[in-house]
Amino acid sequence: MSISRASFILLFSCIAIAFASCEAAKKDVSATFDANAATVAHVFADFQAEDDHFFTHFAEDAYWAGTSLNAPDSIALADVAPKYRELWGKYDYTLTEEANFLPGVNPVSKETDGSVRGYFKWNITKVATDSTEQKSVNVKVYESFDFNAEGKIVWTQVYANMQAAYAALED
Repeated sequence: MSISRASFILLFSCIAIAFASCEAAKKDVSATFDANAATVAHVFADFQAEDDHFFTHFAEDAYWAGTSLNAPDSIALADVAPKYRELWGKYDYTLTEEANFLPGVNPVSKETDGSVRGYFKWNITKVATDSTEQKSVNVKVYESFDFNAEGKIVWTQVYANMQAAYAALED
């Protein structure tokens, strides 16, 4: 076998191995995304059910981005949990459209990384009482979720005009 033919075979083999490695990595990221999207579907179901199981999908050191007016940069799960429980006591939440989860990307490499994001439409209802009528608002939300290796959410950010939604319900 000539050196040029051996070099060609070696080069072709290296390219084939690299391509196979890339395909395996894409399949791994795709499988990770699918598992993480299933987790977010459970998060939404538990949130709508106002079930404390909601919090089990998050790592103990999970944080939310502070995205509302004058909010801190990040808010720990320990601070979010009592606030969500308070909101569940006042309002009912319903996802009004089937969730369409989209793959997220690593902000540095711009490569898909198994994170989950999406645009969602929620209905928030303040139930009627003896002295007030029921009120509802629809809110469009962009949300993203980053995960640790154990499949727990470690970072989430919610972009929506929630302050205006709650103000309208309390008006």
